[in-house]
Amino acid sequence: MTTTTPPSSLPPVESEAERRADLKTMKTRATGLLVGVALVWVALLLLTDDAGVTGYAIATFEAAMVGALADWFAVTAIFRHPLGLPIPHTAVVASRKDQFGVTLGQFIQENFLTPDVVGPRLAELDVASRAGAWFADPTNADRAAAHAAGMIDRLAESSGDDDVITLIEHQVRRRVEATDAGPLAAGGLRLLTTEGHHEQLLDELLALLDGFLVTNQHTMRERFTTESPWWLPEPVDDALFNRLFDGVRNLISDAATPGGPGGLREEIHKGIERFTDSLEHDPDVVLRANEFKMQLLDNPELRRWIAAVWGAIKGQLREQAFDDTSRLRQRMQDLIVQGGQRLQDDPATNRAVNDLVERTGRGAVEQFSTEISGLVSNTVSSWNTSETADRLELLLGRDLQWIRINGTVVGGLAGFVIHTIAEIAG
Repeated sequence: MTTTTPPSSLPPVESEAERRADLKTMKTRATGLLVGVALVWVALLLLTDDAGVTGYAIATFEAAMVGALADWFAVTAIFRHPLGLPIPHTAVVASRKDQFGVTLGQFIQENFLTPDVVGPRLAELDVASRAGAWFADPTNADRAAAHAAGMIDRLAESSGDDDVITLIEHQVRRRVEATDAGPLAAGGLRLLTTEGHHEQLLDELLALLDGFLVTNQHTMRERFTTESPWWLPEPVDDALFNRLFDGVRNLISDAATPGGPGGLREEIHKGIERFTDSLEHDPDVVLRANEFKMQLLDNPELRRWIAAVWGAIKGQLREQAFDDTSRLRQRMQDLIVQGGQRLQDDPATNRAVNDLVERTGRGAVEQFSTEISGLVSNTVSSWNTSETADRLELLLGRDLQWIRINGTVVGGLAGFVIHTIAEIAG
């Protein structure tokens, strides 16, 4: 089943009541002139003969009536059937509305929406300098920053959290999966050791280990006693434990001092270096590193961590978007002012932006001129026929009434001239 789209109403005309009153006044004047000419002609015809000056007057007013009637018919026929009679080729607007829309669209497309028309006009506008002057004004830059911040806030608010989190997770997984964990970790370790940052970390770990031993000494003593042979005397047991415990703490203390006795710290350094090399060159270690990487990616905590990060970012965006003194707003305003100043002061940037505007304009009209023409023709075709005629008469009718008045005057002059020629010719 097909449905017919009902005709749409036209947009309102500015000062419609004033225009209608003005049109009515002009119609009254044109019609009044016609009636006045007709009354004078009838009076001359009934009260005088057609000899002498009277003949010239009668001929003049006859021709004036003919001109007035002809132009009344022509003007009326543009918008409706004169006297309601369906005379062919009248009510032109109603009968040719769709064709008029197509013609108007083609006229706009061929005479306005062409690259050769739009391009030079855009070049003359010097959009870059105008925009630069506007954006360089701090007041305007603040307004632009407010609008931009508002758009960022609306974008963050309208975007679904699950969709954003999934997108971030997908991008993280894609980048991480494409990267070998071994060489990446090796690079991080080399950066850490080259700059000596690992020394402080190692000191902290050794101190933490020594503190753990001291805190848990009693527990370890009980465990040692439980697992030692039953026949071992308790004093010997205590001596062995204390000797081992002190030896471990001394070993840790020596390692905490660079160049200390025993060389444990240097062995730790060598171990880190060997592990770093294996991360880069040992296939088994690289494989285990990538397996560990995939385990991290498959851990549900990753999505929860991404969700927490996105929530924090979103909250900061919303908070700073509406704060005039926030770093986000201030930074955006500074960038806008700097951009405006650069458009004004840097000829290369100014020229590049103007060239971009011109190329974009040319490309847009070349790409979409047919669509714009179709928009015009389709819009006109969708208008209500009678309303279209009424609206066009409202817009043009006042000037067209002058055609009726001029037709009356010109017709009368033509009648006078013709009668004069006829009298001279005998």
